[in-house]
Amino acid sequence: MPYPLDDATATALIALHPWVLTRSPQAPVQAAVEVLVQAEQARRGQPDAKTGALQVPALTQGNLLKEEYDLSTHGHHDGWRVGAVIADVQGMINVNARFGFPTGDAVLRATVESLSAQYPGAKVVRIHADAFAALLVPTSQLTVEEHLAAPTRERLAQGVRPVLPPGTPDADVPSWTVSLLELTVDAPSHWQVLGPLLWAELERTHVMERTGRAQGLQRRRIRLDGSIPGPATL
Repeated sequence: MPYPLDDATATALIALHPWVLTRSPQAPVQAAVEVLVQAEQARRGQPDAKTGALQVPALTQGNLLKEEYDLSTHGHHDGWRVGAVIADVQGMINVNARFGFPTGDAVLRATVESLSAQYPGAKVVRIHADAFAALLVPTSQLTVEEHLAAPTRERLAQGVRPVLPPGTPDADVPSWTVSLLELTVDAPSHWQVLGPLLWAELERTHVMERTGRAQGLQRRRIRLDGSIPGPATL
């Protein structure tokens, strides 16, 4: 059944995304509502339709890490810890130019599927257009280790092969920049602080690896001292 919408609400919706007036001139209100729905779905953890990965708002604004905080932080006194394996497809623009956008999209999805298969229980998040992070959260019972970069790249190449045209030479198979992070947060005040902190550290780790300023496993520790002390015991 149709739902009524007053002019003030419709105008407010369009004001949030004024570009809908030019992109969808026949139905700008519908377009504005769809944008809001998609944003909320991303925040709530609906995977990206193109790649199957979770989207950044689920990490920075949603409750992606709530369970991880509830189930782990209170049981450990050495901080809340998470590992990450970040895989960035190198030269994606060249992949699209050589094979076409449908194959390029298939490469991205194959990257996500490979990371999910290599790290079962990890949460795979699309942190950039061509970059994904497998979050080795506490409930996955997985640990990031120094040696993971090379085998991860090898498995990624194997996983992408089937979506490339038959006979594609090895030189044209995409390659990946793989970065490794272990983040420990001491005494976080609340689970909601973890997502933005982790996102910032993922960005830092990725940039440091790509620019050659860091190699191997990057270990980071952030001391927040934000937890409320319990009652004194004798």
